[in-house]
Amino acid sequence: MKKLLPVIAALALGACSSTENTQSAPLAKNDSVPSWVLLPVSDKGLASSTCVPWSGSMSTDRAQAIAAARADLSQQIQVKASVMDKLYQRKAQSNDELNVGGTFEQVSKQVAQQSLVGAVPQEVAFAKLDGVKQLCTFVVMSNTQETFNNLVAQSGKRLDPSSREALYEEFKAQKAMKDLEKELDNLNK
Repeated sequence: MKKLLPVIAALALGACSSTENTQSAPLAKNDSVPSWVLLPVSDKGLASSTCVPWSGSMSTDRAQAIAAARADLSQQIQVKASVMDKLYQRKAQSNDELNVGGTFEQVSKQVAQQSLVGAVPQEVAFAKLDGVKQLCTFVVMSNTQETFNNLVAQSGKRLDPSSREALYEEFKAQKAMKDLEKELDNLNK
């Protein structure tokens, strides 16, 4: 599992852009991995990919890989909600506003679980990592606007249209992914 942690961390860096190349890229002479495993990105929304060691059971391994990718998507939503909280607090403090309602982070777990229903596998393929056969899945959650709207609604925050748009852009942006990468690094220490 420790060998997969760097790969999982690299996978978590996926954002909302697209990739055209789906050819395998060797990591070593005996390794081959589809590009979407190393860089899971989609212009449709949040993306994640994970690999699990091949046990010979397609249904079991596929379900395990999809569940792990969905768990990563859930973590991405929670990190993005945390970033939204920080931005909202800064804005509220600079405008001397009273902070009313819950935090985005408090409701993120529930919203993430609801949103993951729409996360569907886009790719499933075998890969060879460190000489071990793996089954990999690429999962995309295309309902980012709906997820964001649910976070705002369930937090009880009242946002003016410009603040709402700014927070949504941040929700989709790379900065939240950099915070996710930092959190993953802390978990690996």
